[in-house]
Amino acid sequence: MTFLEKIEPHVISQDILIQEIVLHALHDYPNVPEEWTLRLLKEAFTNEDKQSSILIYIDNMKINEEGVKLLLENIPKMDKTQIHLAVKLLERIEPMLSLKYKEPLQKYLNEEHWSLAELIVNGDEEEVWEEFAQRINALDKAKTYEHSQFIEAKKLAACIVQNGWITEEDIEEILQEELNEKWFSFHGILAVYMIGILKLEKHIPLLARLLDRDDDILLEEVSAALIGFQSDDVVQAVEPYLKNSDSIIYASSVVENIKSDRAVQALIKAYRGTDELDELDEQDMLIEALCHQLSRKALPVISNHMKNEYFSSLVDIEQTVYGYYSILGESHPELLDWKLAALAREIDFRNASNRGGNPQSSPIQKENKVGRNDPCLCGSGKKYKKCCGK
Repeated sequence: MTFLEKIEPHVISQDILIQEIVLHALHDYPNVPEEWTLRLLKEAFTNEDKQSSILIYIDNMKINEEGVKLLLENIPKMDKTQIHLAVKLLERIEPMLSLKYKEPLQKYLNEEHWSLAELIVNGDEEEVWEEFAQRINALDKAKTYEHSQFIEAKKLAACIVQNGWITEEDIEEILQEELNEKWFSFHGILAVYMIGILKLEKHIPLLARLLDRDDDILLEEVSAALIGFQSDDVVQAVEPYLKNSDSIIYASSVVENIKSDRAVQALIKAYRGTDELDELDEQDMLIEALCHQLSRKALPVISNHMKNEYFSSLVDIEQTVYGYYSILGESHPELLDWKLAALAREIDFRNASNRGGNPQSSPIQKENKVGRNDPCLCGSGKKYKKCCGK
């Protein structure tokens, strides 16, 4: 069975722990069927306990026309404290679709959104390039990183690529200039994004070499581009970076999302090469990546890992492994213990919140609980594990 075939029966789960593992496993995977996105949206609007988790984790999935209709129908019924999560999804829909539903969407999206959508849909090459250059310049000069502005620049970059207004040679020239600098400019980072859109496989080795850079915005785009290839050539190029503590976070994320036997083998090999005492964080990250592969070939390694007496604080390991075994339908004598340990952390968090004067309803809303795979509260747009949680 393929990864999608294994996970499909659990896309909607009544077990909140399994539901969260499904959302984690699908978040960065590029081939989630649009029908699943619709199922998750419908679940979010019929089950308030899951609403914030689902709306946060489907941000990388494509919202099609039916999805827009679902959002427009249900946003007025939402708790006001949750509406911003749905609006963030509306901000990411394709410009042409956005313009088609401009009248009902206007109350949620600002004027800048509409001017950009009009430019992307109706602007000529010179106009789009001029706006793109202005956006890059503003991002490079800004004192702090503006994630929303970067998303708008990516929309312009996609428009340029889709209209054939940039060549492979142009992109390669940008990259060569950037490689000579200590830090990539936003022009270079967006060139990496363009490589991902165009699926330029010849750049796989170069992108892999960027994984040891100390630039999280660049690394997010490098990872997304590499994952998008869905190729064992990517696994081969990235595998050496699984052995380096400075690059393992992004490298493991890439290999985790290449769903193949070769990827599973690479993760197992990297795990066996770690030192049990000195590299606990790395071990747990690799086990998490293996669990999200949903491969039975990883069962012996995962089972043996759970014999450890302690785990890294960076990974909800009991929940992750509980979800892995449950989705695969495998039994284990400690399965209930793992479930109870994961639920206990949820309860501890709720009690801590209550003591702080901010009581939460049960189960915990993921918007208020920062896990490794959650969006970082600093507003960077990155996962917590790749930002303030590093």
